[in-house]
Amino acid sequence: MKLVFEFTKTGSMKYISHLDLVRLFLRVLRMAGLRPAYSRGFNPHPDMSLALPLSLGLNSVCELLEFETEQASGPAYVDQAVEEVNERLPEGVRVFEWWEKPANVSKSLAANAAAATYEFMCEGIADAPALLADFFAHESVIVQKTDKKTGADSEKDIRPEMLSYRIVKDMRGRMLAETTLLTSPGHTLNPVVFFKALCAAARLDAEKLSPVITRTAILDKDGALLKGALS
Repeated sequence: MKLVFEFTKTGSMKYISHLDLVRLFLRVLRMAGLRPAYSRGFNPHPDMSLALPLSLGLNSVCELLEFETEQASGPAYVDQAVEEVNERLPEGVRVFEWWEKPANVSKSLAANAAAATYEFMCEGIADAPALLADFFAHESVIVQKTDKKTGADSEKDIRPEMLSYRIVKDMRGRMLAETTLLTSPGHTLNPVVFFKALCAAARLDAEKLSPVITRTAILDKDGALLKGALS
């Protein structure tokens, strides 16, 4: 039986790493009676994964975790187990929905994820609608990229990875907007990189602005909510 949990990751928990988050769920799932199954082979590991690892310092209200368990025995059992999971999770992480992954969906969450939407809330930006309209009108947006292994610097055009934007609320001196960014293999645009490029284009100091960034949706290749294809 494969289950999918949708959960939040906010507050101080936005600083927990991807691996530590997986370890956290592994522990609380065991305590709640939903022990994840393990893979077979020389080095067995828990059969569980997140749809899209989130960078440190970012909030999310739409995280997706999938795992296989042999202990679940019906919706009532899982409902009770989810309550126990939430009782043990630290403040900022909470499971608010679950479902059984359909047997005909063979690909993992990560393989189905194609884009993600992020909300940016930031003080100190005078005219966000015009700023974003001008930024998305660029034919190319070049950023500097450093290879983590070699340390070599290179240039990358992130414009193809900037899919769309919308103004959530037009407020004087504040930006509240959502941007949808590509997450395909090898072309996942980090929202922090996007924001820094936006500020560079507008000659703003990204470090002083300190935006609050929240992931609000993970999408499939058709632009629909990923959870819709898995429930």
